[in-house]
Amino acid sequence: MTSLLLARRPGPAGVLVELGVVAIALAANLTVRWLTLDDLDVALSHAQDVLALEQAWHLDWEHAAQDAVRAVPWLGTVGAWFYVWGYLPVVALAMVVLFVRHPHAYARLRNALVASGLVGLALYLLYPLAPPRLTDLGYADPVASSVVEPSARPVGIANEIAAMPSFHVGYLVVVSVVVLGVTGSALVRAWCVLHPLVMCWVVVATGNHWVVDLPAGVAVGVLGLVVADRVAEAVRVRERGSLARPPARRARPGP
Repeated sequence: MTSLLLARRPGPAGVLVELGVVAIALAANLTVRWLTLDDLDVALSHAQDVLALEQAWHLDWEHAAQDAVRAVPWLGTVGAWFYVWGYLPVVALAMVVLFVRHPHAYARLRNALVASGLVGLALYLLYPLAPPRLTDLGYADPVASSVVEPSARPVGIANEIAAMPSFHVGYLVVVSVVVLGVTGSALVRAWCVLHPLVMCWVVVATGNHWVVDLPAGVAVGVLGLVVADRVAEAVRVRERGSLARPPARRARPGP
């Protein structure tokens, strides 16, 4: 079983195992959503606290980002589409490609996503936070006026008060780091750097995250990578120790 932490299982059995991991992750997300359904007032209060903190640190850039969207009407639509199709579809595509071509990198990606996801869900549970778009502070919601809203916020699945940390940013950082480790393409490397940066702007400009949610997302993603690498190294050390250990001698039968 520990070998799954180093490389995915081959063949149809491997696919079933990974689909099971996805199902468990979805169940965990739905559980946290259910546990925080009645916390909107708390989440809005936390939003006021976060905004006050940003203002004290001169990081309240949400209105400036949204002014750019208002100045260029089509930019809001582009941002809404990027918010949806630049996130989970990109994560899923990276997982499929790595599953097929780089089993060890796939395992690193999966382990890092699971580790960062557990930390992020715990933060959602402990500190529900409403995004700017749910407050009455004058933030726009370009996603709500676009055709991709049902995909962005599926009814019964999306957690509306889970702004801190930003998985949109954190998960893309994890994907980018893992893909950078296996690609030799200059174009793919450029994408790995630029894609998370663009998403940082998009999630703020569309009113889905506060500025401080972005470094929180990066921190959770990096933590997930560290945990995944430490666990993989521990498994390798254990397996090397098992191979180096001489087999136990069988006792000789008595006279």
